[in-house]
Amino acid sequence: MMRVLAHRFVMTAAATCLVAAAACAQWSFQLDTSFRSVVVQRNVNAIHVLTDGGVFLSGLIRFAGDMSDRGSAKLLTDGSRDLTFPSFPQTTGGGKIVPWLNGKFYVAAFLPRRMLASGLVDPSFGPIGIGPYFQSGTIGDYHVFPDGRVLISGSHTLSDAVRGFVGSYELIWFTNTGYLDTTRTHRNANGPIYEFKEMLNGQFICTCNCSQYEGQPVSRVFRVNADGSLDTAFQSSITAGNIYEIEGLPDGRVLLGGNFRFSGAPQDTVRLARLLPDGQRDAAFASPSFAGYGLWWPPSGTIVFDIFPFHGGTYIIAGQFVAVNGQERKGLCMVDGDGALLPAFDSCGTGPFTYQSTTNATPLNVYWSPDSTAIYICGTYASYTDGTTTDPSQRFVSRLLVSELTTAVQDPAAPSGKLFTLQPNPAQGSVTFVYNNPRMASAQGSIVVRDLVGRVIISLPMNNQQGQQTWGLQAVSPGTYLVQYLAGGQVLHTEKLLVQ
Repeated sequence: MMRVLAHRFVMTAAATCLVAAAACAQWSFQLDTSFRSVVVQRNVNAIHVLTDGGVFLSGLIRFAGDMSDRGSAKLLTDGSRDLTFPSFPQTTGGGKIVPWLNGKFYVAAFLPRRMLASGLVDPSFGPIGIGPYFQSGTIGDYHVFPDGRVLISGSHTLSDAVRGFVGSYELIWFTNTGYLDTTRTHRNANGPIYEFKEMLNGQFICTCNCSQYEGQPVSRVFRVNADGSLDTAFQSSITAGNIYEIEGLPDGRVLLGGNFRFSGAPQDTVRLARLLPDGQRDAAFASPSFAGYGLWWPPSGTIVFDIFPFHGGTYIIAGQFVAVNGQERKGLCMVDGDGALLPAFDSCGTGPFTYQSTTNATPLNVYWSPDSTAIYICGTYASYTDGTTTDPSQRFVSRLLVSELTTAVQDPAAPSGKLFTLQPNPAQGSVTFVYNNPRMASAQGSIVVRDLVGRVIISLPMNNQQGQQTWGLQAVSPGTYLVQYLAGGQVLHTEKLLVQ
């Protein structure tokens, strides 16, 4: 399993259960057997669920009769193959997918390409590296800005002597046409930078196999400002291992998934942890104990690959594991905001898939369906059980229907799906904020929109526990904004709004 398999796009979001007012809801995830992926080998690393119900796939993919791997493919709403999707050499893919504007999206194999909704390569972008100044090296991650510019990591060679960028660089900016951005300051380290993730304030958390960044000492996890300069106020004590998932919280704390170690416990491998805003380990977060199956690949075993924000401050955790805190969980579990294991996915999950000499059962990523009534999982596995139904034909991509179970404490009913949505997003002209059962301590709340430096642009009331508010955007500059739903002084949910 390559590092690129762990790259993912997940909307940054967080919320908190008001435990004093109501118990955290319990959720069920029923396998939708009307959807069966016809992929036969060997892994699906990322998906993009389209508004027509089809599913764009990225990975190392084969259908029956294929003699070689495909980087991308498309499934119809029932999981069958979409035969209208372009074949080689017009398609590309393999790794992380980032949706963009007007149905376009970015997808990476080694370096990201921009794709049209049809599955064809967007001729107005790149490919990255076609200019005279850039030579690809070790592949890392990538980030797409709202205007289509791209920031990539890894370790690559620049030869832009005119602007003084010659040699190895690990954070490199490209324009929205795929050329090296000669207006930016590219950054270097003494080793590759792998995963990195933008935080709500525009900074980036970076993971690396390095000890210095721009000549300054760093650990395996460090933070940089929006322009790539090092934020020396963040000092983590992670000294070994790999980080595969980063999830920023509104208050500056950070959830990390992977398999890694802290200097204070050099023999203790951690799969899920939380850092404080200054980078130190948050002792208030109870890192769960994950157990794997030693004969699966990789033999180093248990890895957390995805941290998926769900409802009420809970998270779905996906990865290669068979038990959490001694309880059976087959690649999927749910934890609350402080790391406590929740009942969801008890004895549920994926079964092993064997390719040549390797075997594993690994959900890599979790995604919402477009209507928020289901989640999709993808990865490397064969068969799925939801505790009631076991379907051996489930492979690589599955759809799970989401519903809320009755709790012991009375809790207002919520429909299946997200409790908060922005419609549309990206938005032009106006945007509607839809909220349903935010578990407010009272019936009063507010929707606050901020720019990326924290200034309040507008505050709208939430007068009931269910409703919507529409905001006209005629006087709003294009760009990225943060939308916060608050009640009783507590942030219930935060996500980004892109105004075109």
